[in-house]
Amino acid sequence: MTWSILGASLAAHDLAASRHFFGTLLGLGTPRAVDPQTLAFGEGLRLRRPGRMLARRGGDLLGPAGARHVAIEIDDLHTVAGNLGKAAIPHVEADPAEFGRAAIWTLDPAQNLVAFCQRQRSEGDAGWHVHHVNLPAADVREATAFYVEMAGMTEGRWQAPAARGDFSIDPAELAVLTRGTDNSGLHIIRPDPGFALRNHFAHNPSIGGHPAFCVKDVGAVKARLEAAGVLVSDAGVYAMANMRQIYVLDPVSNMIEVNQVV
Repeated sequence: MTWSILGASLAAHDLAASRHFFGTLLGLGTPRAVDPQTLAFGEGLRLRRPGRMLARRGGDLLGPAGARHVAIEIDDLHTVAGNLGKAAIPHVEADPAEFGRAAIWTLDPAQNLVAFCQRQRSEGDAGWHVHHVNLPAADVREATAFYVEMAGMTEGRWQAPAARGDFSIDPAELAVLTRGTDNSGLHIIRPDPGFALRNHFAHNPSIGGHPAFCVKDVGAVKARLEAAGVLVSDAGVYAMANMRQIYVLDPVSNMIEVNQVV
């Protein structure tokens, strides 16, 4: 089945600060206002100010968790919905206005919120794109099997540089669901508390998940961030072959990766 990462959504309690961070410092351009609480940078990133609302369903108390999710384009949404139904995995239809197309919400085994969306877009060149979205999972194999079995996604082999950093590429600890050989797509990782210390980073990208944006000049992005006083971990080429990576926290401490093919 054909699929791709449509984008990621992050919580943003201060939309003005986040607009400047992503639009100017990262260079993602001018966003559009989806509604008074939501900004969109192309199809790849949505920033949503969470509302102060609670709802009770059975024994569960639900809050504004939908501000943070990954959206995956799929060419046969009907099949995905059928697979979820056969497996008795809870899922609900998205509001038609949410993604401008048919979509369904569900949770993967690691409790990551996922939207599967019917494919309809054409590719464009905005100077950047979503390279991957990283999701945490205590049981990497269980989470990976969900995407393979429910959405027909394909697990690939991690493409690491010859002199890689200090991290494990054991499939039980790190998996990549990809359509290519550049590690793009969906990353599933077991959180590793010592990751940053061993690699001499100020940030730990293995914890909490993150979107990764591929740009044409990551050095220029780093310079703008540091000039604005933002702490940057420059990982160089350490995890993915031919890919320089930097890590930062956005204004509300969402982990963000920016990378460039080198």
